Amino acid sequence: MNTQKMNPGNVTQTSNPEIFAAAWRNAIPDEVRRQISGLYQITAWTRAKILVLLGIWGACAALAITIDSLWVRIPCWAIIGLVLHSLGVFMHEGAHGSLFRKPWLDRTVGFLCGVPAFFSCSSYRATHLLHHTYENTPQDPDNLQGNFPHPAMRAVMYYLWFIIGMPAYILLVTFTGPFRAHGWRNKLACVVEPLLIAAFYTTLFTLASRYHFGENLANGWAWGIPFAVIVANFRGLAEHTQLWHTEPPDPFHSTRSLVSNSFISFFFNNQNYHLEHHLFPALPWNVLGKVHNLLEPTYDQRGASVTKGYLSWIRDALRYGPNRTLSYRQQRAVLDE
Repeated sequence: MNTQKMNPGNVTQTSNPEIFAAAWRNAIPDEVRRQISGLYQITAWTRAKILVLLGIWGACAALAITIDSLWVRIPCWAIIGLVLHSLGVFMHEGAHGSLFRKPWLDRTVGFLCGVPAFFSCSSYRATHLLHHTYENTPQDPDNLQGNFPHPAMRAVMYYLWFIIGMPAYILLVTFTGPFRAHGWRNKLACVVEPLLIAAFYTTLFTLASRYHFGENLANGWAWGIPFAVIVANFRGLAEHTQLWHTEPPDPFHSTRSLVSNSFISFFFNNQNYHLEHHLFPALPWNVLGKVHNLLEPTYDQRGASVTKGYLSWIRDALRYGPNRTLSYRQQRAVLDE
């Protein structure tokens, strides 16, 4: 295994971003592009899974509330955390308009899916669309290297993110949303949605105190939040750090896919196939695995940022830190200087 600092020089570059954008698309065979273009249709499962997740949450909450044993409660809280994370991913789908293809309905469902995690869909959307527009550049608000150019500060923020990343991110996007959103309606939504969430939880906690169901609320929801935070923190770093930085950025190296098992893909709503999502952000979540399979030969040719799973990534990520470029070829980690 070799080590390499950021900004490797062996990535194909061009001074014209438009030509470069065409180049990455042209790297995909015509037949594969045609097959991908046929996957944009939204199916019943695209949206019905939300109800399945709510059912899983309800069952685990019932067990955690009624059985006073940590042997039961901790696994239930862990699964509730995964459900909260998965609902957060559905908020992300609503922000992209990938649930109904109707903006008002996507934003409404996205808002409802974000409420259990204190996350405003419109506030998130204002930052997340910038992330897609300026992916892996200094203008990308989610770019660790761009926001923290000094290696020592970047390392501090990187390791802190494993612990406090998502709560800090929620606060950041909530307060910056009205300034980052385009158009007065979107700016207004970034103000109104957090106020609605605050009002909802103020009412909920007041009622819990008055009618003495706070313990049920904790066992059936709140103790799942730390698990959701940990999952979201690790997932965000795995997908968006230790990547190739070129000018213009190479889309095949600007985010990472982590091929994992069916359990992870289920609760991550296939967002572990994150490179596929960034290449084709309008695709519904439930086809990203198929897209990955179609693109595997192209990924091999381009040396795309794809790894076998989160455990494989975390081992190398913690060992080498954020100031190395981490890619995977033939399922083996490669860090080059």
